[in-house]
Amino acid sequence: MYASVNDVRAVLTRDLGSKEGTAASLQDEVILAQIVQAQNQVDAALRSQYTVPFPDESVPGLVKDVTRDIAAYLSALVYQQNRDFRTSRDPILLRYEHAKQILKEIANGTLTLDDSTGDRGFAPVLANQYAGSMFGMDDFHLGYNGSAWRNPYGWFE
Repeated sequence: MYASVNDVRAVLTRDLGSKEGTAASLQDEVILAQIVQAQNQVDAALRSQYTVPFPDESVPGLVKDVTRDIAAYLSALVYQQNRDFRTSRDPILLRYEHAKQILKEIANGTLTLDDSTGDRGFAPVLANQYAGSMFGMDDFHLGYNGSAWRNPYGWFE
């Protein structure tokens, strides 16, 4: 298998301890079936460039990532049944579109797989997208000029 149920679950929820209300709450068998479908899609796309399926011990990291993201998308479709994604910026949908683009590039030879089989796994990365301070005293008309405090109503000594 190119991905595990836990790999897919990690993409489907922010907190593995709280899976309710997300596709991560699907039974293992359901997610496993989506992994098989995703792996079949990956193998079909890469068959012209690589010998597939890749042996378990030598699956390139990028193939693992693409398979995981496609399986997460397929799992989300099963979970949502007939409901659309709320927005085109849905993280699962974005991951799927990115995975399909990578798969296309690998298949047409513009992106090659390295021999690295290092299991990077999935680790969410949290990043502050703001440079500097988000808010300062001046944003609320507060401050100190060295001799007096300022508030929205004026200066106080």
